[in-house]
Amino acid sequence: MTEPGSEKFGKFVEHHRRGKRWSQNQLGKLIGVRSSYVTSVESGELWPDDHVLDEIAALFGVPHEFLYAMLGPKSQAVEQPARRTL
Repeated sequence: MTEPGSEKFGKFVEHHRRGKRWSQNQLGKLIGVRSSYVTSVESGELWPDDHVLDEIAALFGVPHEFLYAMLGPKSQAVEQPARRTL
C-alpha cells in the first residue's frame, strides 16, 4: 500500500537524483542504504527513516522540514507493518 505523501516524496527524490545523474546505487551509498531501499522509497512503497530524510535534505539542499511536510502524517498502515503469525 502506498501513501500519497510517500508517492510525492518518491517522485521528488527520483527527479533530483536523475538531475544529478546518480544511479539508485550511487544515491544509496551517499545516504547509507541499499539501492533496493532507494527503489522502494522512489516508488512510494516505503516510508523513509528520519536519518534518510536528513541525508536527502542535505544532498539536495532543501530543509528537512520541507521533506517532512511533503510526506505528511503517517497512517497506521505505514507505521505498523503487518506481522505474521507462526
